[in-house]
Amino acid sequence: MPGPSVPLWERPELRVAAGTTLRPGGFSLTDRAAEAIGITPGWRVLDVGCGLGVTVARLRSRYGAEAWGVEPSSGQIAGAEGVPGLIRARGDHLPFRSRSFDALFCECVFSLFDDPAQGLAEFYRVLRPGGFLVLADLFAQDGCVSGEASCAARARPLVEVREQLEEHGFSLLLAEDHSRHLRDLAARLIWAGGGEDRGCDRRLGYFLMIARQGETNHAG
Repeated sequence: MPGPSVPLWERPELRVAAGTTLRPGGFSLTDRAAEAIGITPGWRVLDVGCGLGVTVARLRSRYGAEAWGVEPSSGQIAGAEGVPGLIRARGDHLPFRSRSFDALFCECVFSLFDDPAQGLAEFYRVLRPGGFLVLADLFAQDGCVSGEASCAARARPLVEVREQLEEHGFSLLLAEDHSRHLRDLAARLIWAGGGEDRGCDRRLGYFLMIARQGETNHAG
C-alpha cells in the first residue's frame, strides 16, 4: 500500500471510495454547475486539475463542449485512458491565450494552490469577458491553515474564498453548501481503508461557487 507521503488523490483507496472523479459528489456538482451556467455545444471549457480527465470527457459527451484539461501530475494523465485535450501544466501558469474560454471548472483543487492569487489571476486571464468560473472545494470553519499538501489542511473559510474572488474581478452568482457529499466520501474512505490528515483537527465542509468574470479590464 502506498505510504502516507503519497497524496490522497493518487492513492487507490480514493479511487475505490470516490470513483474516477476523485472528489466528493462525483459528477453531481459538475452537472449542477454546467446546467446553471447553460453550457451548450461549442462552448470552450477548461478543467483545471483535471486528474484522470473524466470531467473533460463528460463535458464533451454530455454537453457538447470543446473541453480541455490541465493537470500537473504525469501519473494522472497517464491514467486518463485516451481522453483528448489533456495537457500537463499547472493551474497557476495556464498555457493558453487570454480570453480563450467560456467557462473554467476547478473542482477539489483550488485549495491546493501554493499561490491562490496567481491562480485566480490566470483564471481571469483565460476567461472571456463575462465567462464563468466554477469552484467546488473543501472549506473550513476556522482560519487554521497548514503547509501540508492536502485539501483538508489548506481549506479556508468560505468568506475568505469569496473575498479572493471579488478581489480578482469575479462577481459571485451562486454559493451552495454541499457538505453531505464530503461526509459520504469520508465514510466510504473509512471502509476503503484510507483517510486524510485533517490538518489541525478541523471542521470541514464542501462548497460549490459559480462566479462571473468582470466585463471590464482587471489589473489585479
